[in-house]
Amino acid sequence: MKRFLAILLILIMAFQLVGCSKAEEKIVERQRAVKVLEIHESENPVTLNYIGTVDAKDIVKYSFKTSGKLGKIFVEKGDKVKKGDKLAMLDMQDLNFQLSAAEATLQSAELNIKKAEDSLNYDRDLFERMKKLYKEGSISKDQYDKVKLKLDISEATYNQAKKQYEAAKTDYEYKLSLIDDATIYANQDGTIVDTLYEERELVPQGHPVVIVRSNTQVVNVGIAQKDLNKIDIGTRAVIDVDGEKAEGKITNIAEAPDKSTRTYNAEVTVKGKNFRLGSIAKVQFNIGKEKGVWIPISCIMSNGEDYVYIVKGDRAFKRTVELGKIYRDKIMVKGIKPGELIVISGMKNLNDGSKVKIQK
Repeated sequence: MKRFLAILLILIMAFQLVGCSKAEEKIVERQRAVKVLEIHESENPVTLNYIGTVDAKDIVKYSFKTSGKLGKIFVEKGDKVKKGDKLAMLDMQDLNFQLSAAEATLQSAELNIKKAEDSLNYDRDLFERMKKLYKEGSISKDQYDKVKLKLDISEATYNQAKKQYEAAKTDYEYKLSLIDDATIYANQDGTIVDTLYEERELVPQGHPVVIVRSNTQVVNVGIAQKDLNKIDIGTRAVIDVDGEKAEGKITNIAEAPDKSTRTYNAEVTVKGKNFRLGSIAKVQFNIGKEKGVWIPISCIMSNGEDYVYIVKGDRAFKRTVELGKIYRDKIMVKGIKPGELIVISGMKNLNDGSKVKIQK
């Protein structure tokens, strides 16, 4: 019996030792492997990020200053043109006839005014002589009045001839300008969008004949009112269309907002690049630099509030942060001090106060 009790006691003690050993195993805390970054203040560019649409800077509608028959069109839709290239020309037959008629009228007016001027000069000399004789009593009042009347008629004739000459000259210069304006030239490099008339068709004065878009491109961006004071004419930007990038700068900002979107259109002129018109572009405006604590965006965790893990000793502690401006893959935050260690890898496996092992 005593032997049985002794064996039983030994078994009970053995089970207790095993149980204690397992309990000790259970309370051994697991270390989580993490990578950390020591915080330093740094200065990074501050940007605004928007989406815009690529468009031509100018759409020019070329027209003639007079109506006429379209004699020749030199371009087709899609053609590339250079500044000074011919686009279209009116039929010159009617214009040349009008110019010849105006030139003949001008020549006739020049002869008339020359005759009127010669006659006026003669009558003025005659009047001065007769006036002197009249004062001396050598001629009668009737003779004097006749000479005076003749001078008045000569002056009226000259003034009328002068008006006719000036009108003829103006008409001739106008007809000459029509000859000059009968050919349309491109005033800048561009691409033909469309031609609206065919040769031999009658073109009304001022109606568009050729439409050209400039090669200079812009990105139109709707800017929110809260950001208007952060940009200005000349603000530089980086434009990204499907990974293809170009530089640009703001060249115009609308004075009034769009009625539907309530945003202010900013025109960003693209430098040294041509994208497909209508493309969607990412536009990043560079609005200055700001010094502070910048950390990788990937460090930020959120469960209703934004937080990171700070390592002190061998433990990681949750720290709520206030998010600020973004630059590329970094974000400026408040709530972290320079010199602290922030977890940059392995934070998804952590809880507040988790034991950690720093990996290099």
